[in-house]
Amino acid sequence: MKLSDDPAQRTFMPVTAAAAVEITPLPAAWTAPARIEALDWTKGALILCMVVYHAINYSAFRPLAFRYLAFLPPSFILITGFLVGRVYASKYDLNSSRPYVRLVERGAKLLLIFVLLNLLCFIARERSLLDGLGEFCDRAGVIFGYGNGRNAIFEVLLPIAYFLLLAPVLLWARWRFSSSALGLAGLVFLLCVTLDLQGGSIKNLVLLSAGIIGMGFGVLPMHRMNGLAGRWWPALAAYLVYRLTSYYFGERYPVQMFGATTSVFLLYCCAVHCNLASWAGRQVILLGRYSLLGYLLQILLLQVLVAVGGGKPTHWTGVLVLSASTALLLLLLVRGVQRLRKGNRLADLCYRSIFG
Repeated sequence: MKLSDDPAQRTFMPVTAAAAVEITPLPAAWTAPARIEALDWTKGALILCMVVYHAINYSAFRPLAFRYLAFLPPSFILITGFLVGRVYASKYDLNSSRPYVRLVERGAKLLLIFVLLNLLCFIARERSLLDGLGEFCDRAGVIFGYGNGRNAIFEVLLPIAYFLLLAPVLLWARWRFSSSALGLAGLVFLLCVTLDLQGGSIKNLVLLSAGIIGMGFGVLPMHRMNGLAGRWWPALAAYLVYRLTSYYFGERYPVQMFGATTSVFLLYCCAVHCNLASWAGRQVILLGRYSLLGYLLQILLLQVLVAVGGGKPTHWTGVLVLSASTALLLLLLVRGVQRLRKGNRLADLCYRSIFG
């Protein structure tokens, strides 16, 4: 199945979260078109998992989200790094400035979206323009530096933006020195492990490292990854090992990175074995193509549904209803955006100016 050349059908990555990396059909030497749709399906599945993650966060069972779905934030950035390492290296002439400029533009857009959304949040929270700006500036050091997940909203967007801004250097280094991506991924991993062991883990660096590690995976032969994904047992065995290590050691940095890697690979394995041409498959693929928009919208939808529903769910039935309602509304909104882009050139231009 070939992806459409229609602008409304282009694939976008937040991201993952995962963020703002375009996927277009690649040469046959890289992978078959069905594998590209499998990546879209994987991103869409991550969006649905994020809906469940945030629905639990908005319930009385909040700690369980961090306990069992901690792999989600780094997963968005991991797949972003993989796409940069694989797609940009295959699609563009790395001897030209185009891929590097495009990555910087995407990173800058994402950073601007993050700043604007958080400024609005601080202003609304303080109910004053000046007080909101002042509070944002006071916390800017923590938000843009350490990043503890308690001062900002949509915090996953920031390390994705950092990665996209850093990606041109990484991509150039990979082009000049083929082993640089794997070497840098290993060094960053060791640095974060060392900081974690010393109790000085930096959240933004942890998430940024996921993108660098994902870019390292992007240099591996795709036919080998597709061969592994064609069989269930490697993905299931790796995921089982992750769950066991998580149970015994908690979500320490190496466990979390291993969890993100195995979880993304398991979802990709599911995509390879699913009927992507079915109605359900096409809906998940659509969510994957609008993953950045979907990530932003699901937070708003959850807050509205919790407010309308009279507060946070205190039973699992309420969590399931909240998750299903959010996912359904999100799909309807994304389908509406897609239809609007198809029928209105200005709407398509506006969308691509913000999310493209």
